This record gives sequence, structure tokens and C-alpha cells, in this order.
Amino acid sequence: MKSFNHFGVYGICEREGRLLVIHKGRGAYTGRYDLPGGRLEENESLADGLVREFMEETGLSVKVRDSLGTFDFFVRYQENDFTHMHHIAALYTVDITDPQHAVTIGVFAEQDSLGMEWVDLAAITLDSASPVAVLAAGWLSGGSLSPEAGYYGEWEMKRGSM
Repeated sequence: MKSFNHFGVYGICEREGRLLVIHKGRGAYTGRYDLPGGRLEENESLADGLVREFMEETGLSVKVRDSLGTFDFFVRYQENDFTHMHHIAALYTVDITDPQHAVTIGVFAEQDSLGMEWVDLAAITLDSASPVAVLAAGWLSGGSLSPEAGYYGEWEMKRGSM
């Protein structure tokens, strides 16, 4: 099995028992809920990248509050000659700064958001969402944030024999 690394920064925004998520239009989590966020651009700080990604994917301006740490997941995902993705995620809590002034999300080649939605925490499962969104929903529901890597798909079955 050959994996590639994907590092991204992601924001957790909760309101009245609902998590703000995006609908993924491409990539490993296509068709699932995911947290707003993604890759950094050259010479971009984690906080600046998160603010930019949030605007691009949701149309909302946010203020970064707290760092929750860095978490990683191994996910079955075929891309070129790779079979798995090692998804490394820096998680932050964020606050929406002006919910009345959301802008339309941009359309550009790298855009992977098909729009945002507030989703009940109980509806965020591995059947409907990315592992990072599931981790966030579990934490918001009173769970802990484990530093241990998560393994999803065939990787979980084979990692014991690696």
C-alpha cells in the first residue's frame, strides 16, 4: 500500500447542537460532509489559511479562537499510483464574525465545496462525513480528542500485518 500526505487546517464552528460543514464535491471525501478548511498557500500561516479557506468554502468571515491540536487519519483513497491518503489535520475552533454578510462561494479550479450546511451532531457519522468531521462532532458531543491515528477502509484491516 502506498500513501500520500495531505496536510490541512480546519475550523470547528458549532451552534445550538449543529456543526457547520461543507458538502465535498471532489477529493477523498466526495459526497460527504467535511469541516471547512484545507491546504495552506505558500508563506501562509495556519490562522490566515483557515480564515481564507473558510471564506472560500462557506462565504463566511471567521475569527480563529483556539487550537485543539493536530490529528491524523489513514484513509483508503485511490489517486494516481497511491492507494491511501495520510490526512493530517490541524483543528481550531472559530467564531463567525458577521453572519449577516455571507458572500457567495467562489468558483475556481481547486474549489471542493458545494456549499455549507448546519448539521445535527448526531448526523455526522462515518457513513455521512469525513473522519475529521466525525472527530469534531464527537468532541462537541462531550467526547475526547484522541492523539491516536484513525484508520479507515481496507487500511484498517491490513495495518495489523504491516
